[in-house]
Amino acid sequence: MRVLLSALVFSSLLSASAAWEVTETTQLGTLPKGGAVLQAQMSDGPRTARVTAIVFPARSYSLRVVESPSPGTSKLAGTLSAAGCVAGVNGGYFHPDFRPVGLVIADGREVHSFEKAKLLSGILVVRGTGIEIVRASRFKNSAEVREAIQCGPMLVENGRPTAGLNAERPARRTVVATDGRGQWALIYITSVTLADAARILTTHGALREWTTALNLDGGSSSGLWAATTPAAVSLPEFGHVRNYIGIVPRL
Repeated sequence: MRVLLSALVFSSLLSASAAWEVTETTQLGTLPKGGAVLQAQMSDGPRTARVTAIVFPARSYSLRVVESPSPGTSKLAGTLSAAGCVAGVNGGYFHPDFRPVGLVIADGREVHSFEKAKLLSGILVVRGTGIEIVRASRFKNSAEVREAIQCGPMLVENGRPTAGLNAERPARRTVVATDGRGQWALIYITSVTLADAARILTTHGALREWTTALNLDGGSSSGLWAATTPAAVSLPEFGHVRNYIGIVPRL
């Protein structure tokens, strides 16, 4: 009985430590057609995190996979600006020689093929005029797919954190998310675990109520840029990356 009670107390302490709260929210700038860069300061007892999100309506903007013009030397802000994007983040995983990992489709061209791997559990897809995040196991390729990046893990599904996420290795995180009602976001989170990232994204008042979220490449690859008014927002990546996800206005 004593062992059981101790286990219950320890479990309760763990649950309490996972209660992230919003301490402050700020709008850093705006984009034309209803886009904005929002920032939330979060705390979980002694731990803190900062969430920066480029939030945009799908009726006004779409997403584009932008290949690095020279992997190993190009940078996020300059590459996205040159590609006609108004904002964006780093993209998917890649090998040390900069070969992509998982499915990558850019402007209708397959750059790298689909891969089966536990980590690569989700795919960001632009199909026709729609944006979606789908489980890799349910993805159906077609001529309608214009852009796609396979990555993972899935962080949020049906408004809840995905079970089994790693809770031990903190790192900077880059995420693509939707509220399921036409609002999308590219999100940068300061160093947290994957499990904490999912809890943060489902915390009430954390910028939006995200129903689906997919983890992108993180760590030194994480970066965010937006050509906002009154001033641009730039959280530069530490290293070089293989591709980017850019936000482009619909014509």
